[in-house]
Amino acid sequence: MCLTKDEIRDMLHDLPDSPCSLTPESEFYGIIDWKVKDGKGIMRSKRLLDEENAEIYHTQFNPGTVVDWHMHGESKEVITCLSGKLVLFFEDGSQLTMNEKDIHIINKNVNHMAIIGNKPCQIIAMTIPKENGR
Repeated sequence: MCLTKDEIRDMLHDLPDSPCSLTPESEFYGIIDWKVKDGKGIMRSKRLLDEENAEIYHTQFNPGTVVDWHMHGESKEVITCLSGKLVLFFEDGSQLTMNEKDIHIINKNVNHMAIIGNKPCQIIAMTIPKENGR
């Protein structure tokens, strides 16, 4: 089932505005509501690119969202923070705070989680190669 532009806008009304180049009028490949740890917060993505060798998501988070532990298997994840703040936690006990304009690469097979700060947050995340099973 395809959503209309108005339905998409309604779904995104509680989340931060998209950068002007990523408005709902832009071509994209669907909206995904991700599960978050213990139901804490909202994590919603627009798939912007879905190719055999890569996929790109524009993801928006409500303040305080907790993204549970996960890894991307044989894929690297490149994260660019567009707005807000998130803290990445890694299985080895290290952590990294990402602010606006920060970029970080998470290597393949690295277990990680994230907690969003007290303001809405937006990221662009690219997985290379595309994860199997998606």
